[in-house]
Amino acid sequence: MTKQVVDRLLLESLVNTTSLESLIKGYLLNCKTENKSPKTIQGYESTLRNFSWYCQQQQFPEVQQLTAIHIRHFIWYLGSELHRWDINKPSPQHVASNTTINDYFRSLSTFFNWLEKEALVLDNPFKKLKTPKADNNIIQALTTSEIERLFKACSGESILDIRNRAILSVFLDTGLRLSELINPTLEDVNMDDGSIVVRHGKGGKPRIVRIGNKAQKALWKYTMYRKGNSNKLFLNLSCEPFDFYGVAIFLKRVGDKAKVKVHAHQLRHTFAISFLRAGGDVFSLQYLLGHSTLTMTQRYLQSLNANDAANAHKKFSPLDNYLK
Repeated sequence: MTKQVVDRLLLESLVNTTSLESLIKGYLLNCKTENKSPKTIQGYESTLRNFSWYCQQQQFPEVQQLTAIHIRHFIWYLGSELHRWDINKPSPQHVASNTTINDYFRSLSTFFNWLEKEALVLDNPFKKLKTPKADNNIIQALTTSEIERLFKACSGESILDIRNRAILSVFLDTGLRLSELINPTLEDVNMDDGSIVVRHGKGGKPRIVRIGNKAQKALWKYTMYRKGNSNKLFLNLSCEPFDFYGVAIFLKRVGDKAKVKVHAHQLRHTFAISFLRAGGDVFSLQYLLGHSTLTMTQRYLQSLNANDAANAHKKFSPLDNYLK
């Protein structure tokens, strides 16, 4: 008996393989065994619950009989219905953006690919569908003036300001994701060579990022004044580890004080653009950002403009370098 057959028999003993709700539970369980991040699993669960709700509302057949036409109906619903999921909401929502529709499509496609791999469906409807185009929104990097105002907004000598400057410094000098900023421990920081170990990047991939002299100084000062028994690097005022919500609130408060709209991904984007403008290469940037493919990193190139290209040519003109 092959491993696939054994796995299928085991799965059938745990879930009802004709019930979409039950298959969703099995898929989420599989995601956990593959050590996918809680945030990723939460996103899959939300998407699949909404899809299941729509299938029930439309009285679609069992999952094995779903076709490309059923999937197209759902995609159309996302892009046209104002009162999604709950028709009794008092005020309308916006129709789903192209990016949201693309996210739903990719999540559902991953789910059906898993069903096909586990031999739980014979005909995968997503093989007959093209991925919808996502919006090509470009996040603007912070300007030098905006960065200066953010640091000025926390320029005091209280432990709160010292910590806030350290967080901004690490964000801007490493391009860490929010989840990667709140996870490092004191032991993950090496002040001797200015490195921070990211043990659980996206997809569970570890890497090492570097911080420059200014960020090292800000981080060293924070660790000197830092209080609390937790070994997590960044703590809140209650000396408890920061979480997603806490960092988001911190950024909003500092941003409001500085009159700068800022969020964690914008700081990551600012790092990437600044790195490229300073002459960094896209391959090194790929590693520092923790991207699995170069295609993901190349999106940041879209924010570079004609002036950036002209300045780069002045520095790297092939003929000028040949005739030095």
